[in-house]
Amino acid sequence: MKMLLPIATTLLLAISGCSKAAPEAADKKAPAPVAAATQQSDEITGNAPESVRKAIVEHLKTAEIPAHINAITSTELPNIYWVTFDDVPPVFISGDGQFLLQGNVVKLGKGTVTNVSDALNATEAKRLLATVADKDMIIFSPKGKPKAVVYAFTDVDCGYCRKLHAEMDQINAKGIEVRYLAWPRSPADVAVNKAVWCSEDRKSAITTAKHGLPVQAPACADPVMAQRQIGMKIGVNGTPALYTVDGDYLGGYIPADDLAKALKIAK
Repeated sequence: MKMLLPIATTLLLAISGCSKAAPEAADKKAPAPVAAATQQSDEITGNAPESVRKAIVEHLKTAEIPAHINAITSTELPNIYWVTFDDVPPVFISGDGQFLLQGNVVKLGKGTVTNVSDALNATEAKRLLATVADKDMIIFSPKGKPKAVVYAFTDVDCGYCRKLHAEMDQINAKGIEVRYLAWPRSPADVAVNKAVWCSEDRKSAITTAKHGLPVQAPACADPVMAQRQIGMKIGVNGTPALYTVDGDYLGGYIPADDLAKALKIAK
């Protein structure tokens, strides 16, 4: 396949923390991704003209990049569009479909520097995180009303995830609510994450798993892989990955004191 690198890798933002081969990349029995070649431009949402949608679809097809487009939206950059996909992070693509831009796009103003990419990524992350029901997350709340909320993509056997979880009491004591979403890093991690999310007492189960102890539970209609796909869409490629309710990416493992500072929580 004519690709510089697999798109599921090259379109991901770098995240400090634990990472492994992605389940769909490592599992030889996993179905192939939907190719852009099979997609019709009228399936795509966003405000891009039909000519732009067709050009981008056609050039992804020509480049043999297997990515299914969700939306194509205009940006403040002339003739540059923000393209979101089913299972890889968004990118910028030119209106004629010939140029795909990865990484940060920065706007230089009078005495200001604005990261255009961050703002667009945050908007998409906020939208997707808001679709996750409370009942599908494992939530550790502080006493009283939370001062801030953090979404944390986690894997049960990730060292940095365990380090973050070990500080949960300190994090909660600072008024921060942590909402866990599952992000198994390899096929071997899927079963234990499913067991945690299918447990009657999920909070106890995830704590047990993060101590390296076995967790067993009957199979259920768990949200594990659906949550992993959300993470893929917003650029998660390692755990932990922390986001605010506004979709801003905070980083990987962050000590409790530093997390409070990042969230602008007064002492």
